[in-house]
Amino acid sequence: MNHLVIDLEMCEVPRNYRSEKYKYANEIIQVGAVLLDETFQRIDTYNQFVCPEHGVINNYITNLTGIRQKQVKKAPKLQNVLQDMLKWVGNRSYKVYAWSDNDYIQLYHEINNKKIEGECIAEFMNPSRWIDYQKVFSKRYQFDRNIGLEETLMLCEVDVQGRMHDGLFDAINTAEIIRILETDACFQLINYTQEGGREAKALNFCLGDLLSGLQLQCA
Repeated sequence: MNHLVIDLEMCEVPRNYRSEKYKYANEIIQVGAVLLDETFQRIDTYNQFVCPEHGVINNYITNLTGIRQKQVKKAPKLQNVLQDMLKWVGNRSYKVYAWSDNDYIQLYHEINNKKIEGECIAEFMNPSRWIDYQKVFSKRYQFDRNIGLEETLMLCEVDVQGRMHDGLFDAINTAEIIRILETDACFQLINYTQEGGREAKALNFCLGDLLSGLQLQCA
């Protein structure tokens, strides 16, 4: 089983641009992905801008993502990008990972709204294939709130690659967190508080502690 880590960047669709044809507040402008093998080692990366059909790239989006209108103006549309990405994945079996469920929801809306069809896209969008790794992380370390990607990198003491809010680099950084946690069941976070910042003491539990006392029965 391979592992496809995906990250989307989006632009805004101004309220006066929305209609029955497209009623959503955002539209995808970049797809970044990392393909990992069965041992969570990187095989390859994928990066493609997407031409929005309804949204605009304003100064806020450019400052956040670094993406400019001229970079997406002649880019392929979402359907072509998804088909190209899945061709890149090939005939591998895979799970899809994203940081939060926002990317899945956005894809679901756009695919349905733009009537994007195809067997490989339907298989890609099967909810059972997708893993919200933000939820996995919060549950594993017993956080009572969602933890952002940048804060997670700090807690895991992982150096940030590239710029945050770039689809490819966010996918690369997410993939590194997944690789570390999935290959080390007892990985410990640094102890961090808003008031005290970093401390040397690690959190004193691991996945084994969470599973202690659990009795598994085979049917």
